[in-house]
Amino acid sequence: MTKGTAMSVEPSSTPGRLEEQDPENLVSGAEHAASAAGIRHQAARIIDAVLDDSAPEQARARELLRQQLAAHPGHPERALLEHLAALKALDGHREGASEAGGPFRPEFASGE
Repeated sequence: MTKGTAMSVEPSSTPGRLEEQDPENLVSGAEHAASAAGIRHQAARIIDAVLDDSAPEQARARELLRQQLAAHPGHPERALLEHLAALKALDGHREGASEAGGPFRPEFASGE
């Protein structure tokens, strides 16, 4: 991360201790670990992009994301999932608001 963000979103690389795994499932366990590492890496890149965005209208979303990162250290995929779920809940809650306020639709979540 850049721009003065002190929180690390580096994924945890410990998929579990080898002695805890069933020897017959080591291949599928390794495949699962590789898949999880890939998802963590992608989530970390998305988080970095969101936190590096300096658009003032996204400041609240960035703060909420930082809170999720603090709640899920070493698990950026979980932090991102919780963050997106919270934004969706906020969006659903605000859709009942007057049209003057309009629904909250963060640009990074809509792909714009």
